[in-house]
Amino acid sequence: MAKNKKKKRPSKVPHSTLKSGISKAQFDTGCVIARKTLHLMGVDSALFDMLSKKQKHALLEFEIHVPVIRVKSGNHVPRQYLNNIRASTLTYMRTDYIDRKTKLTYMEFFTYGIPFLCAVKIKNESGMFTSEQKNAFVEKTVEKFLSINLFTSELFMGLYANLWFDLSFYSQVNFRTYGFAVTADIPRAKELISKATLRYVIELTSHESESTYFTHNKIKRKAFKMLVGNTFLPEPPPGTITHKTLFPESKFSAKYTIHLQSHAIHRFKERIDIVDAPARNHLISFSLTVQQKVVIGANGRSLISCFVHGVPFGYFPYTIQGNNLFIMSFLPFVNRITPEGAKLYSILNLSKDELIYLGMDKLSFYVAVDFDEIPVLKNALIESGIWQIKKELDEGTGGENEIDRVKTQFVKNFFLKTEARRIQMLEDNEADAFEEEWTD
Repeated sequence: MAKNKKKKRPSKVPHSTLKSGISKAQFDTGCVIARKTLHLMGVDSALFDMLSKKQKHALLEFEIHVPVIRVKSGNHVPRQYLNNIRASTLTYMRTDYIDRKTKLTYMEFFTYGIPFLCAVKIKNESGMFTSEQKNAFVEKTVEKFLSINLFTSELFMGLYANLWFDLSFYSQVNFRTYGFAVTADIPRAKELISKATLRYVIELTSHESESTYFTHNKIKRKAFKMLVGNTFLPEPPPGTITHKTLFPESKFSAKYTIHLQSHAIHRFKERIDIVDAPARNHLISFSLTVQQKVVIGANGRSLISCFVHGVPFGYFPYTIQGNNLFIMSFLPFVNRITPEGAKLYSILNLSKDELIYLGMDKLSFYVAVDFDEIPVLKNALIESGIWQIKKELDEGTGGENEIDRVKTQFVKNFFLKTEARRIQMLEDNEADAFEEEWTD
């Protein structure tokens, strides 16, 4: 006779989990992030424990949506750029904090925090909370949530700065400027009308270059308008600089639209020769629209500095015509009208042609030459302040620059001959003075 087999009973699953449709792991994660989100709203996170388990499940069962990064319809962004921006931005969202005190990441806020806040608002309208819970934190949370502009709030400034930083490497003033707009959608709104939550959407935009012509020294020249890509306006605003920035002592208030002459872009590429194209794009954007540091040159005229970590890599001379500022060229730091170049000229007494002959007007010179073999040049670079540029370049490459022995020997021979010529001139002058004294 066959033995009676025991019927297998289904494993016990908490009734609340079956009802809400979320796993225990999702529930536990949601509770942690809900507390962090309350803190972000200016509410004591411990008040979350006033809710029953059933209420917590009801607030955490709202659908989770990962932020979307896509190209805005009608705009042109290469797929490689989109993929790079998407990877970089999503990594930033997962690792950086919208609230550093509680270590709430952007990704946690977008996927769990916003659905939780939407749920609190909807459930408050449906009468789920007690009067005690409402007075303690619910109404304050809803009020704070409704006061936040999810697109332009200061809460997201770190994320937007990171996006601008990445896009600035791809934007070219003489070709196309890339930017972004922020929006939101409600996925599957018809099915989830009572539980609809927002999905955060970043749309990349593109703006073709805008060119104009101006006349300087009776020559007609072409220039490109500097555009600012990250904007919440229908059209990207131009890059501008104030009169006060250019002339701090002046009381005149005016704002100038920045344009770059084609020649300036060419000179920049030529002289920042060891920097790749994306980094050059960023340097131009950063210097002309973000930092806008102005120095006074040896000729008394102001120059806009191009620098990294406070170290100047060169300078932009400009001219003003009406409400427009035109960048005319890009000067290397050894140019005799720059602060560093003026000191270098007084120390070495070399001509512009000699500096160009040596290659000192290009960044590659400062990573290719072994200056320890040319003490007179190294001391001159230190005294003029140019040595800090050499140090910045070495730090940027981890000190792994490969010395060009041929170039080093070429420069060394030049200075040996220059020094010999200088000593000979001194000896000749002394001999002439002696002969004059003797004949007297």
